[in-house]
Amino acid sequence: MLIGSTCSTEAIEFGAVKYNNTFIDYTKIDKESTLKLADFYFNNALKCNDEDEKKELLQKASGNYFILTQIEPENIYAIVQLARVYDLEKQDSFAKAYFFRALKINKKDPTTNYYFGEFFYTREEYTNAIRFYNIAFENGYKENDDVVLKLAIMYEKLGDLLRANMYYKKAYLANPSKQLASKIREIESIKYKNTGYYNIIRRKK
Repeated sequence: MLIGSTCSTEAIEFGAVKYNNTFIDYTKIDKESTLKLADFYFNNALKCNDEDEKKELLQKASGNYFILTQIEPENIYAIVQLARVYDLEKQDSFAKAYFFRALKINKKDPTTNYYFGEFFYTREEYTNAIRFYNIAFENGYKENDDVVLKLAIMYEKLGDLLRANMYYKKAYLANPSKQLASKIREIESIKYKNTGYYNIIRRKK
Protein backbone atom coordinates (compact mmCIF):
# COMPACT_ATOMS: atom_id res chain seq x y z
CA MET A 1 0.00 0.00 0.00
CA LEU A 2 1.51 3.33 -1.04
CA ILE A 3 0.55 5.96 1.45
CA GLY A 4 2.79 8.97 2.19
CA SER A 5 2.16 12.03 0.07
CA THR A 6 -1.59 11.34 0.30
CA CYS A 7 -1.61 12.53 3.92
CA SER A 8 -3.29 15.88 4.39
CA THR A 9 -2.93 18.29 7.32
CA GLU A 10 -6.61 17.96 8.08
CA ALA A 11 -6.42 14.17 8.07
CA ILE A 12 -3.43 14.17 10.40
CA GLU A 13 -5.12 16.52 12.87
CA PHE A 14 -8.08 14.18 13.22
CA GLY A 15 -5.98 11.04 13.51
CA ALA A 16 -6.92 9.48 10.19
CA VAL A 17 -5.31 9.13 6.79
CA LYS A 18 -7.37 9.57 3.65
CA TYR A 19 -6.45 7.47 0.63
CA ASN A 20 -8.43 7.85 -2.59
CA ASN A 21 -11.15 9.63 -0.60
CA THR A 22 -11.53 6.66 1.77
CA PHE A 23 -10.52 6.72 5.42
CA ILE A 24 -8.17 3.93 6.40
CA ASP A 25 -9.10 1.43 9.09
CA TYR A 26 -5.79 1.13 10.96
CA THR A 27 -6.75 -2.23 12.47
CA LYS A 28 -6.60 -3.80 9.01
CA ILE A 29 -3.14 -2.51 8.13
CA ASP A 30 -0.18 -4.89 8.31
CA LYS A 31 2.37 -3.31 10.64
CA GLU A 32 5.38 -5.22 9.37
CA SER A 33 4.88 -4.36 5.71
CA THR A 34 4.09 -0.72 6.56
CA LEU A 35 7.31 -0.48 8.57
CA LYS A 36 9.37 -2.04 5.77
CA LEU A 37 7.86 0.38 3.29
CA ALA A 38 8.50 3.38 5.55
CA ASP A 39 12.12 2.38 6.10
CA PHE A 40 12.56 1.70 2.39
CA TYR A 41 11.46 5.22 1.48
CA PHE A 42 13.44 6.82 4.32
CA ASN A 43 16.70 5.01 3.62
CA ASN A 44 16.45 5.77 -0.08
CA ALA A 45 15.82 9.43 0.73
CA LEU A 46 19.07 9.51 2.72
CA LYS A 47 20.97 8.28 -0.34
CA CYS A 48 19.15 10.46 -2.86
CA ASN A 49 20.90 13.46 -4.42
CA ASP A 50 17.95 14.77 -6.40
CA GLU A 51 16.09 17.21 -4.13
CA ASP A 52 12.65 16.71 -5.71
CA GLU A 53 12.94 12.93 -5.56
CA LYS A 54 14.24 13.12 -2.00
CA LYS A 55 11.28 15.29 -0.98
CA GLU A 56 8.84 12.79 -2.48
CA LEU A 57 10.54 9.85 -0.74
CA LEU A 58 10.43 11.64 2.61
CA GLN A 59 6.73 12.39 2.17
CA LYS A 60 6.01 8.74 1.46
CA ALA A 61 8.12 7.66 4.44
CA SER A 62 6.36 10.10 6.77
CA GLY A 63 2.94 8.89 5.67
CA ASN A 64 3.78 5.30 6.55
CA TYR A 65 5.48 6.20 9.84
CA PHE A 66 2.42 8.26 10.72
CA ILE A 67 0.18 5.25 10.12
CA LEU A 68 2.36 3.20 12.47
CA THR A 69 1.90 5.85 15.18
CA GLN A 70 -1.86 5.51 14.74
CA ILE A 71 -1.71 1.74 15.05
CA GLU A 72 0.65 1.97 18.06
CA PRO A 73 0.59 5.49 19.62
CA GLU A 74 3.62 4.68 21.80
CA ASN A 75 5.79 3.22 19.04
CA ILE A 76 8.93 5.23 19.80
CA TYR A 77 10.72 4.09 16.66
CA ALA A 78 8.00 5.43 14.34
CA ILE A 79 7.73 8.66 16.32
CA VAL A 80 11.48 9.29 16.18
CA GLN A 81 11.55 8.48 12.47
CA LEU A 82 8.83 11.07 11.89
CA ALA A 83 10.95 13.56 13.83
CA ARG A 84 13.94 12.71 11.63
CA VAL A 85 11.88 13.22 8.47
CA TYR A 86 10.82 16.68 9.66
CA ASP A 87 14.43 17.37 10.64
CA LEU A 88 15.58 16.59 7.10
CA GLU A 89 12.77 18.72 5.71
CA LYS A 90 13.90 21.62 7.96
CA GLN A 91 10.50 21.73 9.63
CA ASP A 92 12.00 22.36 13.03
CA SER A 93 8.84 22.86 15.09
CA PHE A 94 7.34 19.55 13.91
CA ALA A 95 10.64 17.72 14.42
CA LYS A 96 10.89 19.01 17.99
CA ALA A 97 7.28 18.10 18.70
CA TYR A 98 7.85 14.48 17.73
CA PHE A 99 11.15 14.25 19.57
CA PHE A 100 9.49 15.52 22.74
CA ARG A 101 6.60 13.13 22.20
CA ALA A 102 9.08 10.24 22.16
CA LEU A 103 10.86 11.56 25.25
CA LYS A 104 7.53 11.76 27.07
CA ILE A 105 7.23 8.01 26.56
CA ASN A 106 10.82 7.34 27.66
CA LYS A 107 13.01 10.31 28.53
CA LYS A 108 16.16 8.13 28.69
CA ASP A 109 15.70 6.34 25.39
CA PRO A 110 19.20 6.50 23.86
CA THR A 111 18.09 6.55 20.23
CA THR A 112 15.66 9.43 20.76
CA ASN A 113 18.28 11.44 22.61
CA TYR A 114 20.94 10.67 20.01
CA TYR A 115 18.86 11.92 17.10
CA PHE A 116 17.63 14.92 19.08
CA GLY A 117 21.30 15.67 19.70
CA GLU A 118 21.89 15.33 15.95
CA PHE A 119 19.08 17.80 15.33
CA PHE A 120 20.77 20.46 17.45
CA TYR A 121 24.30 19.58 16.28
CA THR A 122 23.47 20.24 12.63
CA ARG A 123 22.04 23.62 13.66
CA GLU A 124 25.19 24.43 15.71
CA GLU A 125 23.15 24.67 18.91
CA TYR A 126 25.89 22.91 20.83
CA THR A 127 24.68 23.38 24.40
CA ASN A 128 21.40 21.65 23.58
CA ALA A 129 23.16 19.02 21.47
CA ILE A 130 25.52 18.15 24.34
CA ARG A 131 22.57 17.71 26.69
CA PHE A 132 20.92 15.05 24.53
CA TYR A 133 24.15 13.38 23.41
CA ASN A 134 25.14 12.96 27.06
CA ILE A 135 21.83 11.27 27.90
CA ALA A 136 22.32 8.92 24.95
CA PHE A 137 25.94 8.33 26.06
CA GLU A 138 24.89 7.40 29.60
CA ASN A 139 22.08 5.09 28.46
CA GLY A 140 23.70 2.81 25.93
CA TYR A 141 25.80 4.88 23.55
CA LYS A 142 29.11 4.86 25.43
CA GLU A 143 30.64 2.80 22.64
CA ASN A 144 29.18 5.00 19.90
CA ASP A 145 32.23 6.58 18.26
CA ASP A 146 30.16 9.30 16.59
CA VAL A 147 28.76 10.54 19.92
CA VAL A 148 32.19 10.54 21.57
CA LEU A 149 33.84 12.49 18.77
CA LYS A 150 31.02 15.02 18.50
CA LEU A 151 31.10 15.63 22.24
CA ALA A 152 34.83 16.32 21.91
CA ILE A 153 34.27 18.73 19.03
CA MET A 154 31.45 20.60 20.76
CA TYR A 155 33.24 20.96 24.09
CA GLU A 156 36.23 22.35 22.21
CA LYS A 157 34.02 24.85 20.35
CA LEU A 158 32.46 25.91 23.65
CA GLY A 159 35.90 26.41 25.21
CA ASP A 160 35.70 23.51 27.69
CA LEU A 161 39.09 22.05 26.80
CA LEU A 162 39.20 19.76 29.82
CA ARG A 163 36.17 17.80 28.65
CA ALA A 164 37.12 18.16 24.99
CA ASN A 165 40.49 16.53 25.66
CA MET A 166 38.86 13.74 27.66
CA TYR A 167 36.50 12.86 24.80
CA TYR A 168 39.21 13.21 22.15
CA LYS A 169 41.22 10.65 24.10
CA LYS A 170 38.20 8.32 24.27
CA ALA A 171 37.77 8.71 20.52
CA TYR A 172 41.49 8.01 19.97
CA LEU A 173 41.38 4.84 22.07
CA ALA A 174 38.45 3.58 20.00
CA ASN A 175 39.92 4.58 16.62
CA PRO A 176 43.56 5.73 16.75
CA SER A 177 44.45 8.22 14.05
CA LYS A 178 47.11 10.84 13.36
CA GLN A 179 44.43 13.55 13.26
CA LEU A 180 43.13 12.73 16.73
CA ALA A 181 46.64 12.39 18.16
CA SER A 182 47.49 15.80 16.70
CA LYS A 183 44.32 17.32 18.15
CA ILE A 184 45.12 15.98 21.62
CA ARG A 185 48.67 17.40 21.45
CA GLU A 186 47.31 20.72 20.23
CA ILE A 187 44.85 21.03 23.14
CA GLU A 188 47.36 19.92 25.76
CA SER A 189 49.93 22.44 24.46
CA ILE A 190 47.58 25.23 25.51
CA LYS A 191 48.26 24.40 29.18
CA TYR A 192 44.59 24.95 29.94
CA LYS A 193 44.79 23.01 33.20
CA ASN A 194 46.71 25.87 34.78
CA THR A 195 44.19 28.56 33.85
CA GLY A 196 41.97 30.24 36.41
CA TYR A 197 38.88 28.81 34.76
CA TYR A 198 39.88 25.21 35.44
CA ASN A 199 41.26 25.97 38.90
CA ILE A 200 37.77 27.21 39.81
CA ILE A 201 36.23 24.00 38.42
CA ARG A 202 38.63 21.84 40.43
CA ARG A 203 37.81 23.74 43.62
CA LYS A 204 34.08 23.25 43.04
CA LYS A 205 34.62 19.50 42.71
